[in-house]
Amino acid sequence: MANRGWVWMGAGLTLAGVAGLGVYFAAVGLDEADKLGSVVGALAAVAGLSLTVYGLAAGSGAAGRRVRQSARASGGRILQVGGDQTGQTGSASSGGGAAGEVRQRAQARKDGEVSQVGGDQDPPAQP
Repeated sequence: MANRGWVWMGAGLTLAGVAGLGVYFAAVGLDEADKLGSVVGALAAVAGLSLTVYGLAAGSGAAGRRVRQSARASGGRILQVGGDQTGQTGSASSGGGAAGEVRQRAQARKDGEVSQVGGDQDPPAQP
């Protein structure tokens, strides 16, 4: 619930910015306001497009994460865990959410033992 303060602060700043632009546009006249509004709109569009391309290229988000692990055991035990083991997306203990894809490879020789766990082991309750 601490995020509500940030939301209200952002809404207040947006309202103040819109009100300030309205007062400024009224003071300079409609012709000048139209020209400035076009420039501000074009810059906002370019900034939005740039952020969209960056977001797609970065592959952010839990669904796009991949976990790849490889292990070899030759007389001993190895435990591999991939994905979200706590069910708490976005927390430090889960590494930022469940993995979209978990690939694990293992090879055991002689008396070696490999245990693998992949995916969400403690999913949140379904509504």
